[in-house]
Amino acid sequence: MVSARTLDTGNTTPLAESLARRFRNAGFPAADVMVVGGARNRNLVVRLRGRDSSRAPILFLAHLDVVDAEPQRWRTDPWTLTERDGMLWGRGVLDDKGPAATIAAAFLEAKSAGFTPQRDLVMALTAGEESGVDNGVQWLIENRPDLVRAEYVVNADGGGGEMENGRRIAFNVQAAEKVYLDLTLTVRGPGGHSSMPDGPNPIERLSNGVARLARFEFPVNITPVVRSYLAQRAAMTPGELGAAMAAIGRNPQDYAAARTLSATSTTNALIRTTCITTLFDAGTAPNAIPASATANVNCRVIPGERQEHIVEAIRQTIVDPAVEIAVREPMKPSEPSLMGPELRNVLEVTVAELYGRMPVITYMEMGATDGLYLRNAGIPVFGIIGLFAPNDILGSLHGNDERVPVQAYAQSAEFMRRLLRRVGEG
Repeated sequence: MVSARTLDTGNTTPLAESLARRFRNAGFPAADVMVVGGARNRNLVVRLRGRDSSRAPILFLAHLDVVDAEPQRWRTDPWTLTERDGMLWGRGVLDDKGPAATIAAAFLEAKSAGFTPQRDLVMALTAGEESGVDNGVQWLIENRPDLVRAEYVVNADGGGGEMENGRRIAFNVQAAEKVYLDLTLTVRGPGGHSSMPDGPNPIERLSNGVARLARFEFPVNITPVVRSYLAQRAAMTPGELGAAMAAIGRNPQDYAAARTLSATSTTNALIRTTCITTLFDAGTAPNAIPASATANVNCRVIPGERQEHIVEAIRQTIVDPAVEIAVREPMKPSEPSLMGPELRNVLEVTVAELYGRMPVITYMEMGATDGLYLRNAGIPVFGIIGLFAPNDILGSLHGNDERVPVQAYAQSAEFMRRLLRRVGEG
């Protein structure tokens, strides 16, 4: 595992070049193995040629960069892939080097076996998904759109199997994602000596404003993807919560059901935009009244809602003209992707072969992935990973001791191999 540790020292180019050599040595023509991108963090794009060049390719996507780690808090070295206690440990085994490796292995196996798909299959392993710097998907769309043009995208940075009490119950496919928005809230004042306070200072005024925002709820807004997800998920969810899911599936205007869903953080985030204060900065000395205070408010917005409406709702909630609101990171909206019957059938058959029959359910991601750039380019994107793991294991993603069970990972690699074959045969 080549490290792409932090924004300052990380670099995906050595890993992209190392993989490129392996693909060329496996028999891929040099012209179909490209390391491209900006000046520093570059991307690997590989094309497996098909019989019919007139058909749009299928793109398999994953990212090579990872978030940073705190080695002193890990049981193993986060920058060295380690097998221990039936687990694979290391930064990126879940997000997203592990899934990227399953795609690379599937392409290499297909070439070794002499498999020629009906149409071109393209693999893009990219940079900058975590940091947003040198973002590979953005670069490819802006500079080499011919390399990522596709009928649809299999994005190995979303989706995956769902387990309950050790039992596999559903296979989830990401078909939409909430939209990211950062706002900067600022209050200014004259400052001065702490021995002579004169009314609320910037910290106090800003604190009052974000406290009011913390109590505010955006209106319920249930998209077709979420409505479908809740309707399918209802049968697997016992009690009042399952009944509320079924009721919303039948009628998205059922406000009693919406209140029940609002009481649980996961389902609440599915049915409305959320905003929360994530950073606070103020003061220069313990004996000085600050001249300014700032806070970052992070919003995850339901697709289709407008940025100016979100900002205005926050302004009316805070009700203090001294609180300035500026857009720090603007929204990049993306339309949900609608799964066609061919891909659904491929997934249902492949899941049943490896894991048994279960529902394949499309859902909306609460986080964000590079899929938004491709959706904005008019290409449907589906988050698909063939991994089933317990929630405590999945919870190590972006955390300490990121790990994945060896057997579950091997099955996810086999899933990707079969998925690539079936997609290529269609």
